[in-house]
Amino acid sequence: MDIIQSVEAIRNNHAPSAETGIALVPWTLPTIPEIPHWHDALEICCCLSGKGVFYFKNREYDIGPGDLVIVNHIERHTSKSYRGFTCSNLFLFFNASTIEQLDFRLLRPFLYDRDRFVHRIPAQLPVAREIGQLIARMQEELAERRPAYGTLIKSLLFHICSLLARHYDAETNGVWQPFYAKYAAVRLGLAYMQTHYRENIRLDDVAKAMSLSPSRARHLFTEVMGERFKTYLLHQRVQAAQRMLVQTDLTIEAICEQCGFQSASSFYREFRRLVNETPLSYKKRHSPPLLTATF
Repeated sequence: MDIIQSVEAIRNNHAPSAETGIALVPWTLPTIPEIPHWHDALEICCCLSGKGVFYFKNREYDIGPGDLVIVNHIERHTSKSYRGFTCSNLFLFFNASTIEQLDFRLLRPFLYDRDRFVHRIPAQLPVAREIGQLIARMQEELAERRPAYGTLIKSLLFHICSLLARHYDAETNGVWQPFYAKYAAVRLGLAYMQTHYRENIRLDDVAKAMSLSPSRARHLFTEVMGERFKTYLLHQRVQAAQRMLVQTDLTIEAICEQCGFQSASSFYREFRRLVNETPLSYKKRHSPPLLTATF
């Protein structure tokens, strides 16, 4: 696996810019997938070349040139290239709030029923080709940065989401509006967790942020996220630890404390269970090599 790519993946540094509303990230999938993760932004993967596979909780999809993969920001996923078929892609990241400002109904493809939704749009479909062309146009605008390029890129994003809403109409019709209301409530809890995961937070704290009872918050969280509050919080802390192990020179003990673990033993145990290696081994494997000065 390319070291720099691995570092960037764990940093999860794909924040859309205020000017364009998007982040466009060229990315080659590793041959060994990282642990399942999520991004703060919504995600569209456009495969450029090679062959790879995306893994979701109960599904997996082979991808090839021209295929699209649609990913929301609450469903954990991972991906890899098949050996001998290096899979290069262009990832489009954007915030749900950007779309809501225009028309919240365009979020329909990202508020899906996990039992019905198909994440992959095959290259042979006209909508995949059209969206691929729009993403390529975004890339050109970002490279040239001509006057009003930010506004034009946002208009391309709205066009893409409109095409997705039309494509997924049958799969999302009748289920998305009730789910949107539940998602809006859970999103308040997710925002609280993002700010306070370093602390010893409990479900009661998150329920208060959602203005719900703990029992209702627990049920709603599981329904929307597809996993329990404690499971999500644990993955959030481990993912933060992965970033800090690679990005900082902090000791493992300091990282343990800053990521909200109550003891070093629990940190080592849960990290190894989820990542399949120790924090120290992970840090050594993913940290960039030291540069040697030459005279």
